Amino acid sequence: MKNDKPNNDNHIEHIRHTTLVNDQGIRFAEFELAGDEQDVSLPDKQSDMLIQEQEPMNPVAPTKESLIVKPQQPLDMNWGEDFRYVTKEQIFVQKARELAWHVEGEAPFVAFKSYWPTYDQMASDQFKWYFYWREEVRSGRYPDTDLSYLFVYFYELIHGVGWTEPLQGYELMEQAWTAYRKRYAKLDTYLREWLYDFMIVHGLDMPIRETYQRFPPVLSSELKEKEWKRRFSLQPVELTWELLLDLLDYDVEKSRFYQEIGRKDLERYAPKVIALVDSYLAKMKGQRFIDRFQPRPRQVKRHLFRSAVYDHGLYGRNVVLTVVSLSEYAPLRSYITGLVRLTENKLRELRGFKGRLRGADAVEPDVQEIITRYLKKEIHEEQEAERKQAIPEVQIDTGKLRRLQRESDQVRDMLLTEEAGQQQAEVINSQPASDSAPSVGAPSYHSEDVGISTNMAAPSKGRSSRKSAAKKPDVFQAVMDFDADPYEPGAIEVREQHDDADVIVRSVNTEESESEAANGRSLEPSESADESLLQSMGSLEDHSSEARGIHVRDPHVVDEESLIVMPTVGEQSWQWEVEDEEWEELAERLNPIHLEVLHALKAGPNRPGLQQIAEKAGSMPALLLDEINEAAMDTIGDLLIDGETIADDYIDMLETLKSE
Repeated sequence: MKNDKPNNDNHIEHIRHTTLVNDQGIRFAEFELAGDEQDVSLPDKQSDMLIQEQEPMNPVAPTKESLIVKPQQPLDMNWGEDFRYVTKEQIFVQKARELAWHVEGEAPFVAFKSYWPTYDQMASDQFKWYFYWREEVRSGRYPDTDLSYLFVYFYELIHGVGWTEPLQGYELMEQAWTAYRKRYAKLDTYLREWLYDFMIVHGLDMPIRETYQRFPPVLSSELKEKEWKRRFSLQPVELTWELLLDLLDYDVEKSRFYQEIGRKDLERYAPKVIALVDSYLAKMKGQRFIDRFQPRPRQVKRHLFRSAVYDHGLYGRNVVLTVVSLSEYAPLRSYITGLVRLTENKLRELRGFKGRLRGADAVEPDVQEIITRYLKKEIHEEQEAERKQAIPEVQIDTGKLRRLQRESDQVRDMLLTEEAGQQQAEVINSQPASDSAPSVGAPSYHSEDVGISTNMAAPSKGRSSRKSAAKKPDVFQAVMDFDADPYEPGAIEVREQHDDADVIVRSVNTEESESEAANGRSLEPSESADESLLQSMGSLEDHSSEARGIHVRDPHVVDEESLIVMPTVGEQSWQWEVEDEEWEELAERLNPIHLEVLHALKAGPNRPGLQQIAEKAGSMPALLLDEINEAAMDTIGDLLIDGETIADDYIDMLETLKSE
């Protein structure tokens, strides 16, 4: 509103005086100078008044306007809303809600660094990158970005932007922290506290997923006490050496024992002793540390979302919490300190270190006894392990060992074959002409045929004949190689008797086969051949009864039963009743040592038993197990032993394996 009024000095022509009145009724004065007022003399006040008195009043002249300004009508305004102060945080929250679901297309990364960043500080290309990046993060992808963008995202989550349930907001905040904390270690300082505040304002009870080895220096006391309570509530108590230092009333790291030889022992055993005593007290007295040393709770005031762009009108500026200060409770600290002092004294004693600390007498005698026994046991086991580790490790190459065994077996067989051939030649030459007559065509045999057993020379009828053929050489070979001394007369006599029997059986079979081939008849043992064979075997049995009880089976006897009688080792023999052809073949291939191993493993792992059997056989447990599995792969097509136990699928097959 503008009100032009004439001034009182009407005789001054070059000055214009104007009064301005605004809408609120405030009056302003305005003076305008024409510019020609220089050197103009101003009349005095008295002369001006005399002139006005001499002039007569003209009733026709217009009257002057009143100088009184009438008050204006009051405006309809809300002073609380129209003139309230809007903070930076409130502006951010309002804009964040408007852009809650705004998405930009793929945009190039643009650096952005700002202290307390907001949207207003972003340029257009930064704005596009942020909303493209935010959508990627919400989708579970975390491309590289600047720290300021991360803070803007966390500010949104704090104010409820981008989630519908509080638990969802907590998880989004934690996931982004986990994804970027390795690159930006500074995030740890803020996100630990903001997540805790988020739990408080939304009533969440989330576990602490971060395991502290040492408390960060910037961690609030509320979070520290929450972590102390969690660790003392675990069973057993979980304390690291660094955390334990915060509970001690003396600086253990300045101890002479710690600095010279005891650092490793104290850092290793002191936390374990605390857990041991806690478990002992819980078992014997029904009170753990957290029950026995329970301080009174106290209330503290916590500032919410410190150092964040946070509108305190949303959840409030502060919150009152009830905290139990375990780490500051004097009785608990004193008892823990006494336990550590006692541990150090016992370690000094066990390590032969002179000097003892005071203050360990506050610990109960029974607790002292428990700690002493525990430390003695641990130190003894550690010293024993160090002693064994100092012994050079012997490694046995099982592949080379098997190869050496095969080579030695080949050499032994060659020697036995040559020796048997020489002895058989001597027997043949020493026989009268009448005895050698039936052996027509015997000289046509090659030298490698000389070592064949009587069972191999007999006609084969079914699997039982193959069983006898497989088992017979083992019996003879075991007696000749190991039980008899090659330089003893009795051993030579036994060997000659077996060679003689072998030649007789071979001669009879050869003569019979040649005669049948000439006459065109089927192969059937003739009466004359049977009689001569039985006579030969009878003479052999007579000699066998005199020479160490060695018996030769009749090669024509066929065992049709599924009961397999294994060769004996000393006075022990084995029986394994199986019905499957593959398992029968496996039983034939295994020697008594292998069967004894299987019998020892029927009830489960038996390392002492395996070791004893291997020592008796002059071998090793691993080698015996490999031999059994090798035979099993060739027969049943699978491993019979898994590690040092019978495979679960084949335990039932060993139920019939028994020793006589």
